[in-house]
Amino acid sequence: MPTTLLVVQILNGLQLGVILFLIAAGLTLVFGVMNFVNLAHGVQYMLGAYLAVMFYGLTENFAAALVLFIRPTGLFPAQGR
Repeated sequence: MPTTLLVVQILNGLQLGVILFLIAAGLTLVFGVMNFVNLAHGVQYMLGAYLAVMFYGLTENFAAALVLFIRPTGLFPAQGR
């Protein structure tokens, strides 16, 4: 195994570990303060990621996918409400 690949894999593992730690720490903090696990933001991120990938598959254009997924996920409120 080349040294470059080993370094990249180690950094990827550290990055994933930090992300999982931040998620666990955030859930622990929210549960400790509110005694209730709030998963609403996770659902919003999951829906946005799914729609972005779906729109990318349909349009094969990354910029178009970013524009199309915003409205259905509710990141911007509807006009005139």
